[in-house]
Amino acid sequence: MKYINVIDAKEQFSYLVNLLCNPQEEVYLTFGGKPIIKMTPITENLPRVEEENPKLKSNPNRRRFGIAKGTFTFDDELFDSMDKEIDKMFFGEENK
Repeated sequence: MKYINVIDAKEQFSYLVNLLCNPQEEVYLTFGGKPIIKMTPITENLPRVEEENPKLKSNPNRRRFGIAKGTFTFDDELFDSMDKEIDKMFFGEENK
């Protein structure tokens, strides 16, 4: 049985989860020195949350990285000319 302040519990959430992996462990969260929440591990075999709540299932319409790939084009020469200007700013003349 452990007593942890709510503010400390926020900072040590992973530690609390690891504590509660032990089925005999209990954690009491305190506020102002007074216990307000009792945390105990679930010992019964429950279904996965995704199976129970369809809203939490993977959404095929969610945003994906690289969705705009191939949509935009740019001129390579534009960036090459910028390199010459930047070299001039740093080195005073073109870096050859």
